[in-house]
Amino acid sequence: MEPVSPRTLTIFDQISKSTVTSYLLDYVTKEFESIIPCPSVNYQQNDTYSNNKRLRSNSNDCNDTRSKSTRTQVNSASGLPSPPLSSPDSQQLGNTYYQPPTNKVNRPPTPPLSSRAIPLRFYIESVVQKSRIDAGTLITSLSYARRLRSKLSSTSRGMECTHHRIFIATLIIASKYIHDSALKNKYWVGYAQIFSPSEINLMEKQLLQLLDYNLEIKSVDYNLIINDVVKLYLLNNNQQSKVIEQKKPQDVSNCSFEVVDHNTTVPKPTLLSRLKATTSILTSL
Repeated sequence: MEPVSPRTLTIFDQISKSTVTSYLLDYVTKEFESIIPCPSVNYQQNDTYSNNKRLRSNSNDCNDTRSKSTRTQVNSASGLPSPPLSSPDSQQLGNTYYQPPTNKVNRPPTPPLSSRAIPLRFYIESVVQKSRIDAGTLITSLSYARRLRSKLSSTSRGMECTHHRIFIATLIIASKYIHDSALKNKYWVGYAQIFSPSEINLMEKQLLQLLDYNLEIKSVDYNLIINDVVKLYLLNNNQQSKVIEQKKPQDVSNCSFEVVDHNTTVPKPTLLSRLKATTSILTSL
């Protein structure tokens, strides 16, 4: 493992306390997409999600066939717990709550997720903006994501929204682990947008079970993330020397400048230099 230098730690400390940048969102998105293979989704170019107007959707979007039971099931193909099952009274349609009819009727099938799914990159950015988390919390969630990836088998497969679920679960756990006063799950429901309260609670519980309820982050694992983030920072900002030391401004107290044209500047003689020049001329006479 590459050791972490004091300079790298200083740069990382500055990154972790700042707001989340665009290149960091791209990096986090790739990390979560690499956890488990999921079916590809063809997103429409004119999707209204791009203008932040279709963030609220039915909580059944990620599960085409759900039973009314609330127990947790395990997918034999991937070895992962299946998504939580929501009760009808927790399903939201826009700003109104769905009320089940008294008589049993035939309902139209749920539209396929591929036509309504939110791109992971946009979803992560939306959650980060709404929750106002710092970069340090987002980076910490990567340690749990990488640990989860190491526990999954090579044959594991997810659904279209599996990456979204893992991101929300790891972010909630990371926030609660490193902050003394963390947000409650009822607030994360509004930030997560597409998951109901029961789903949020169950996703958190399932992830804790997969991590064996061990949230301690090993220094070896975190140092790898530190080195990756700092290298990414230096690559995108090209400021390898500006973080530690700031260049001292040049001393221009004895010289002033006047603009000759738009491209060049020349020093303007000061009063003292003019007197010296006059004195030398008189002496020569």
